[in-house]
Amino acid sequence: MNDDTPVLEARGLVKRFPVRRTLFGRVTRAVSAVDEVDLRVAAGETLGLIGESGSGKSTAGRLVARLVRPDAGRVALLGREVGDTPADLRWLRTRVQVVLQDPFSSLDPTKTVGHAVAEPLVVHKLGNRSQREELAERMLDRVGLGASYAWRYPAELSGGQRQRVAIARGLVLAPRLLVADEPTSALDLSTRSEILNLLLELQESTGVACLLISHDFATIRHLAHRIAVLYLGKVVEAGPAERLAEDPAHPYTKAMMSAVPVPDPGGQNKRKRIALSGEIPSPIDLPSGCRFSSRCPYATDHCHSTEPEMIDLSSGHRVACHLYDPSTEADRPTTPTAP
Repeated sequence: MNDDTPVLEARGLVKRFPVRRTLFGRVTRAVSAVDEVDLRVAAGETLGLIGESGSGKSTAGRLVARLVRPDAGRVALLGREVGDTPADLRWLRTRVQVVLQDPFSSLDPTKTVGHAVAEPLVVHKLGNRSQREELAERMLDRVGLGASYAWRYPAELSGGQRQRVAIARGLVLAPRLLVADEPTSALDLSTRSEILNLLLELQESTGVACLLISHDFATIRHLAHRIAVLYLGKVVEAGPAERLAEDPAHPYTKAMMSAVPVPDPGGQNKRKRIALSGEIPSPIDLPSGCRFSSRCPYATDHCHSTEPEMIDLSSGHRVACHLYDPSTEADRPTTPTAP
């Protein structure tokens, strides 16, 4: 692997979950969770994956970690394409780890914290018992808990402490990619800030790449170098975090950004909130054309009939919207219209 090879490169990921089958097992209706999604994460980089509930961001994370098998597409880790063979999956598991949303349900209440952190080492048969215990205590110390926590049980810890344990377990194998799926959504505001800062410090010290999944733009902006915005399983905008935060292009991204509170009351009062109307299409019966057209104030007949392609706006900033397609300039409304 050379220096330009990304840690993660996913191309054309597709996942549909059956909801109705015939008597003989043929799928007649399915939920389209992820549709032709491309993701790329470099070493030491955080890619933020953001969208509403049901946008497909958690499914995309599970496809990357191979917790769910994709219907189509490819995943390459460190330049090596990952298949479905047991050898490929074993290789992947030592290099990709996941931190889940609920730290309590992800820990076995009958096992000590030290056992939870050392468990990946046991599964992959790394080291002897004393070496695993020593490494687990070292990881607990690294995430700010201390070695003494190894003998406690999950019920004795707060939510923030349990999430630190989950992070320690995720990093104990020294993975190259960490998939963090809503790692702070179950925590209070002050604890959330501590965990985000911890993730930032650990990434700077270890160089691990991170796929951060969240519905909270403020959380994503705090940690991510780049952002990909998902809507109904499609990436509608992607680019550098600061660029998307300061100058979002897609109407959906603009609406999400307008809902993020700012600490300055005067500035907050001057901001214009973009309220979306219209119905969210069913992922079982997706419309033709742009999936956001039923809620977009700029939608035209062309938007309802033709799906937009990703367009390059500037270096690394891409958007899937007919507003930026030169071929549709004559059809664009000059002011927002009701969806």
